[in-house]
Amino acid sequence: MKALLFWGMGTSAMAGFCEDLQSFEAQSVPMSLALPESGALTTCSRSLQLSGGTQVHCGWAFPYRAEEARSAFQAVLEAVSQCPGGALLGKEDPDVNHPDSYDLQTFRLSAFEIGVSLKDKGALGETYVFVRISPLN
Repeated sequence: MKALLFWGMGTSAMAGFCEDLQSFEAQSVPMSLALPESGALTTCSRSLQLSGGTQVHCGWAFPYRAEEARSAFQAVLEAVSQCPGGALLGKEDPDVNHPDSYDLQTFRLSAFEIGVSLKDKGALGETYVFVRISPLN
């Protein structure tokens, strides 16, 4: 059975989303995450960090530079920013070695860093919204 991370615009759903973000380390089964507003599901995966720890990545694909990708990105930013005790760490505009765009905003939530990004992949003809959940060291 999959653990389901879901949030919406309601207060209790938002609280559940925030709790799920903070409890990802206890999740050992594949996780799913639904986008706010649209409810589009994706499967999240765990990956190793250079430090030896693990982090969780979730992502949704959209047509290249589609307005719904930007709307989904904004909805995820709003959801993360409303988590109790959350703080925006920064808005990053890293240099990239290709013409595609990249927008990353990073939040601290309890003992975790939450990265929310919007990435255009012209060669693939797709735009992605990603959520990364990493423990703070």
